[in-house]
Amino acid sequence: MLERAVYLRKPIEHFLNDEDLEDLKPSKKEWDQCELLLTILLPFKKTSDRLQETKRPAIDAVFWSYETLFNEIDQLQTILSTPTNKRRSWVQEVAVAVEKMASKLRKYYKATDKPYVYSDGQILEPLGKLVLFDQESWDQEDAEKYSKMCRARYVRDYEPSQSTSRVSTTSTVNKAHPLKRKIAEIDGVDDEEEEDDYRIAQRNRMQQGGQNQFDRYIQSPTSTLEGETTLDWWRRHAQFYPDLARMARDTLAVPATGAGVEREFSKSGKVATWARSRLNTGTITEIMMFKNFLARKGQELENWEGSDLCLGIAEELIDEAGVPKKWRKRWWLDRRNRLM
Repeated sequence: MLERAVYLRKPIEHFLNDEDLEDLKPSKKEWDQCELLLTILLPFKKTSDRLQETKRPAIDAVFWSYETLFNEIDQLQTILSTPTNKRRSWVQEVAVAVEKMASKLRKYYKATDKPYVYSDGQILEPLGKLVLFDQESWDQEDAEKYSKMCRARYVRDYEPSQSTSRVSTTSTVNKAHPLKRKIAEIDGVDDEEEEDDYRIAQRNRMQQGGQNQFDRYIQSPTSTLEGETTLDWWRRHAQFYPDLARMARDTLAVPATGAGVEREFSKSGKVATWARSRLNTGTITEIMMFKNFLARKGQELENWEGSDLCLGIAEELIDEAGVPKKWRKRWWLDRRNRLM
C-alpha cells in the first residue's frame, strides 16, 4: 500500500486539490517520511520474495540474503547518521527502528538449530560454490572452513565406505557373470574378484589423495546450459557425482521458509468453505494442485515476451501490488542516489 501510494503520488495530490479534501492532502514532510520508509522496506520485501519461492530451491540463497540485509542495514545507519538527517527528529526515530531491525535479524540468524544447511546449500549451488565466502565482508579463512565442514558431512553421511563398495560391487559382478564365475571357480582364480579389488584400490587411493566426488565438484569449472536450473544441473551431472547428488537433493529440498506451505493452507481455506463442506479430501487436494499449477504457469508467462498471452505488458510487468517493476527499479535507484 505504501509503495502504491508513492507510485500514485501525483494523481493523489491532484485528486486532493479539491477544497473539500484539502485537509486530507499529505504534506511534503509526510511524503518524505513515506519515501524513506519505502526505501528501508523495499530490500526486505525483495529478499522475502526470493526466500519464499517454491518453484526452485531457495535454501542456497539464505546466506546471500542475510549478507544483503546486513549490508543494507549498515548503509541505512550510515545515511541516517549524516548531519542533515540528525537534525530531523522523525529521522532519528526511524534510526532507532532500524537498530531494532538489525537486532532482530541477528537474533534469527543465530537461532537456527542446524545452520550448516545454509552453507551446504550455497556450496551445492553449482553457479555459487564458494563465491560468496570470497566477498570482502567474510574472513579469508571462511571459504576453506565451510568447504571442509561440508566435505566432512559428505564423507560421513554419503560417501560409501570401502567395505560397502567391495560387497556391493562384488555381488553385482558375480550376479551379472555366472558363466565367468563358474569358469573362475574351476580354474581356482576369480578374475572378476581380482579386477574388483583393483578398481576398489584405485578408488580408495584417489579418495585418500583428496580426490573424492566433493573435491572434483569444487575444483571443476562450472558450466550450465541456457535456462538450466539448479536441479536440472544436478540431474545432468548425477552420473558423475552420484553420492554428492544425493547430498544435494537432501540439502536443496529444505525450504528456506515455511511461507509457501502457509500460503497453501490459506488457499485451502478458500476452497473448503462452509458452503462446500462436503468436498472429498482428494478433490480438495486436486483443486489445490491445479491452482498451484496455474500460478506457476502464470509466473512462466512473465518470460514469454513474444507470446500473445502477455497482452503487450511484457516490457512493463505489473506486480501484485499494482506497481510496474520498471518504475520500482528506477525509483529505487533515484532515491538511493539522493540519499547518498
